[in-house]
Amino acid sequence: MDVLFRSGVLNQLEAKRDELLSDRIIQLQAFCRGYLARRRVGQRRVQELAVRCIQRNVRAFMQVRDWPWWRLLVRVTPLLNVHRTEEQLKIANDELQSLKAKMEKLDADRSTLKTENSKLEAKVSSVIKFY
Repeated sequence: MDVLFRSGVLNQLEAKRDELLSDRIIQLQAFCRGYLARRRVGQRRVQELAVRCIQRNVRAFMQVRDWPWWRLLVRVTPLLNVHRTEEQLKIANDELQSLKAKMEKLDADRSTLKTENSKLEAKVSSVIKFY
């Protein structure tokens, strides 16, 4: 099927198509630029918030660093962690002991079952030999 156009109509249609296509591309580029700009602004806001938080904490530290109770706290805090570590070690050792006890009980049960199994196998083999 052939479509015939008057002279110049095809050029007008192609020009209109190119114009619409370039408008769509411009809109896409504008959307992409806006999206990237919004992302950069969001990242910058997060960075500014982090900087303000760090500055506030440093100011607070500079105010209290010479106070005697702060020095005491700084010296005592690591000792509290040692106590926590000892408690955690004790809990882990208790758990290890209970697991060892369970394992020994299971080993004893297993050996008992093994001997019973061997006795029963011997009975079965003697019964089979009898017949």
